[in-house]
Amino acid sequence: MPVSKLKNLAILILLLANLALLAVLIPNRLARAREADRLRETLSELCAAEDVALSPNAVPNTVDLYALELGEDEEADLAAATALLGQEVVFQDDSTRYLSRYTSAAGSCEISRSGAFSAKLQDQAETGDLTGASRRLLRAMGFTVLELEEPQRIRAGVYTVTATQSVLDVPVFSGGLTLTFSNNCLTGVEGTFFTGAAQLKRISENSSITAADAVVAFLAQRYTLGWVGSAITSITQGYVRSETAAAAAVHLTPVWLLETDTGVFQVNGITREVIAQPS
Repeated sequence: MPVSKLKNLAILILLLANLALLAVLIPNRLARAREADRLRETLSELCAAEDVALSPNAVPNTVDLYALELGEDEEADLAAATALLGQEVVFQDDSTRYLSRYTSAAGSCEISRSGAFSAKLQDQAETGDLTGASRRLLRAMGFTVLELEEPQRIRAGVYTVTATQSVLDVPVFSGGLTLTFSNNCLTGVEGTFFTGAAQLKRISENSSITAADAVVAFLAQRYTLGWVGSAITSITQGYVRSETAAAAAVHLTPVWLLETDTGVFQVNGITREVIAQPS
């Protein structure tokens, strides 16, 4: 058989194999999608029976998240500092406070292993696009932006831009970074930045509970919590920093954030504990 015909035959076999695979995968995906829709409808009906409004569209898909430990990452710390201060920086390690300090002619920066981040800057270039400048700087610092708020006016000539960090494509609810601009020049960066997000270690065997589990856990404890609302308006999966015995260790715990018409509640994705967020 000629080589050209063999090639055509091989292509035909591959095409048929791909079509057969699609014939199996598409019905399975459609079945899972229908099952997820039924679960959302059932959860909405369960809430309605408890006199709580919940739209099925407000129930997101669940991501398999695990409790994590963030490793120390000196290179990431240095990259964040030099993005702000330039390449010529002086480094000082305060091991008693688990703190790294960087200084240069452009200012100073302190990075704590707990995630606390603070920088004071001077003689920065002026910018007419606070949002764009913030996004570019955060990218250079290694900060993965999930959400960047619009500039907020603090007083005449002073504006802030607040960013939420993302880890594994979900938000970190523990703080975030706020960039302060005075007369269109960056003067400070404050907040929480987990620079060790590239060094992740799973520390739990079980993955996070589902969105439905989080809603059920909340309904079971709503009277204990003193909740007097009537609707769950949004459900978001993410991470929060959890306390550890070792001061140098940073643990992130998966949680569900439930926003209601009268408050915000956090459901621990591992223990199912429900706590009210400060207003």
